Amino acid sequence: MAATANVDRVTVAVYPIAGKQLFFHVPDSVCHECDLTVRTVERVIDDLSSDGEYVKLEIKPWLNNIIQALWRGGWHPPVVVINGKLFSQGVVPQPGPLKAAIRREIMGARGAARDF
Repeated sequence: MAATANVDRVTVAVYPIAGKQLFFHVPDSVCHECDLTVRTVERVIDDLSSDGEYVKLEIKPWLNNIIQALWRGGWHPPVVVINGKLFSQGVVPQPGPLKAAIRREIMGARGAARDF
């Protein structure tokens, strides 16, 4: 039986403003941080290797999901949300604190799964 069968996955959502938004395309030059943020989050998840199987990455265009982003406090893209909690906005997150926050969520999910 797979170890992930009883464990909820940690969801990391990135809300960039660049790219396809609603019915138009926002050029990458408008938000250099957006692409860097997506790449940083992907790299951190890859670095977690064995724990990476517990992490689900979602890239959600900010304008298409503006209600969700604002509800979570993400007023300034790029927005990074971990399990529904705002992690960063408007800047490229530092890999170290991002990795630590994801690990905390993984440990919390593992602990919650053991409690049942």
